[in-house]
Amino acid sequence: MTSASTALQRNTPLKVAVRILILIRIAISIAAFPLAPFLYRKHFVILVLMRPTKDVLLAAGFLIHLHKVGLIPVVAAAVPLGLVGVWLPYFLGQIHGKELRSGDVPRFAKRILDPKRTKKMQKLLKRRGNALIFLGRLALFPSALVGTAAGAGEVPGKEFFPVDIAGALTSIAEAIGFGYVLGAAYKAAGPWLTGVAAGAGVAAAFIAARFLRRET
Repeated sequence: MTSASTALQRNTPLKVAVRILILIRIAISIAAFPLAPFLYRKHFVILVLMRPTKDVLLAAGFLIHLHKVGLIPVVAAAVPLGLVGVWLPYFLGQIHGKELRSGDVPRFAKRILDPKRTKKMQKLLKRRGNALIFLGRLALFPSALVGTAAGAGEVPGKEFFPVDIAGALTSIAEAIGFGYVLGAAYKAAGPWLTGVAAGAGVAAAFIAARFLRRET
């Protein structure tokens, strides 16, 4: 057990803070769903701030090409929660690493922590290393689960955070850039070509995720 994870497990106020922040993060993500139609029309950057997922960033790139939102506000809104959404599970994995390894997860945490999925992800993480952390951000892949597995598996923060930051920033650029290309395709060739290009992008991300999930 690393000194960082030991310190985190012993620091009760910090453990409580991590759990509360995760609940807040989940609540913000859920609240974004009913607010999405209004925010899309009037305050799209706030939608990005609340839910910086690939689909929202794809739409952001599309709107950037149409000059309806600015690149800098979108990126500034996407980065904070985009990083925290994986870092909090990493810290939670550190806090409950022992329980995840034994399968004896506290009742209140079972809806967030799944020992079976975490152990499977830890096996993939051991096999693929930092490539899984980085490429998992780019594909249709559960990056939060990768964070939990890395924390529970005691991947040092000095190793995890730089790779995850690089992956997160590349993922944001990837989604916005692809959305921008779709916006250009829409203006040049109409909805049919745009739909084909979007389908190809989703298929590529899905194939990449399937490759990352392979254990052999």
